[in-house]
Amino acid sequence: MSAAIGRQFIQFAVVGGLGTLTNLAIFYRLVDLGDFGPMTGSALAFAVAVTQNYLLNEIWTFRRSDRQRVAVSRYGKFVFFSLLALALNLAVLKGLIEQVTFSLLVIPQAIGIAAATLLNFATSRLVTFR
Repeated sequence: MSAAIGRQFIQFAVVGGLGTLTNLAIFYRLVDLGDFGPMTGSALAFAVAVTQNYLLNEIWTFRRSDRQRVAVSRYGKFVFFSLLALALNLAVLKGLIEQVTFSLLVIPQAIGIAAATLLNFATSRLVTFR
């Protein structure tokens, strides 16, 4: 791995870590403390975190040098590929919930997010912020 890719992956991981905290906080509030089902809570938490992650990746991780830093087309690509990662997250979440009893559903949500991280980085680097 080149130094530039390594730096980007670390920055992507930091942004992803912040997004994960945002996602898990919203999920915990909606599902573990609220009345939302885990799939709905996960989708709502995703909607907030994906926008936060896009903006931070656009500004910091992939440092766009063009005049229009925040572009609707890149945001659309980011959301599209993030939806693929969300599908993986939801599959892991659903599978874990069906197989294991958790005292807090935020635990399998975190595992699902971790499972989707590499897919998200690869599509961001190779397609969205190319």
